[in-house]
Amino acid sequence: SGIGEVSDFQFIDPPDNRAWNDGYKLLHELGAVDEQRRITKLGRQLATLPTDPRLGKMLLSAALNNSLKEVLVIVSGLSIQDARERPGDKQQAADQAHQQFKDPDSDFISYLNLWNHYEKQRQELGSNQLKRYCQKNFLSFMRMREWREIHRQLHLVLKAMNIAENKVDSNYDAIHQALLSGMLGNIGRHEEKREYHGCRNRKFNLFPGSALNKKRPKWIFSAEIVETQQVYARNNARIDPIWIEPLAPHLLKKSW
Repeated sequence: SGIGEVSDFQFIDPPDNRAWNDGYKLLHELGAVDEQRRITKLGRQLATLPTDPRLGKMLLSAALNNSLKEVLVIVSGLSIQDARERPGDKQQAADQAHQQFKDPDSDFISYLNLWNHYEKQRQELGSNQLKRYCQKNFLSFMRMREWREIHRQLHLVLKAMNIAENKVDSNYDAIHQALLSGMLGNIGRHEEKREYHGCRNRKFNLFPGSALNKKRPKWIFSAEIVETQQVYARNNARIDPIWIEPLAPHLLKKSW
């Protein structure tokens, strides 16, 4: 605060203009800054959360629609390297072990299923038994601990902001509307064969490990779109396109 326009600040190694513009575009997409690039009330709340602004937006949206308990688990899981391990020589066995956590409509629900399953084991088993459970189910014991620690830290920050988790279990629609609020740039519509058409004319396929590969719903959103030999969307979920307009009125163009 008080340093003036951030792009005018005398950095030793300043980012290029494209990076500045991309950053502001994202903050505007999230509602953290307005059209004049001034920080909003939501932007100030996001600055308080020690996480990626996209993930922070999901948490704040979840607090408004009574899905924070579930979204906090998912956001904490997305903050770390995937706790599910898939060693090169045991890929089939790992996929089989992870099948128990999958949901046909949402890769995000698999995070929730894994968390709930693991928490039950953690409360019933001793430390050595829990490590053996992780080994048997191709889970990283250390990453599961990291996941729990991030969950704890975010829980405490939200509590200090007087934001409470829902006592009653939420539902698919509320959870995914909250998640979608932080991923509006990663919406895709199924066009033909295997391909999805996304924002800014981007075309991509679903990651082979996604649970949505069989169904291929018409509308989805993704946690990230990565480019390897092909452009893949990782961590995907089915959505109702009706959800988009209330979450993104500042981003839509209408024509009659």
